[in-house]
Amino acid sequence: GASASVITSPLDMAKLRLQTQRALKPGELAPAGYVKGMLDALAAIYREGGIRALFRGAGARVAFHTPSTCITFTCFEECR
Repeated sequence: GASASVITSPLDMAKLRLQTQRALKPGELAPAGYVKGMLDALAAIYREGGIRALFRGAGARVAFHTPSTCITFTCFEECR
């Protein structure tokens, strides 16, 4: 759980960037900094802050996912 959280952290950052940008109206030109897809978002984050920017928030994701993974495995082993 913890390693998967760290590995997928850049994808989560890109998803967040795509979700929080304003939607374009039909025919509207994209403003500067607008990202068009997942790879474009990853590249923009990397350009702005380097590799550290891609993994910003990874510690919080690990802290969130680790307890639930432990509880899930414990329940699975006890019920088996």
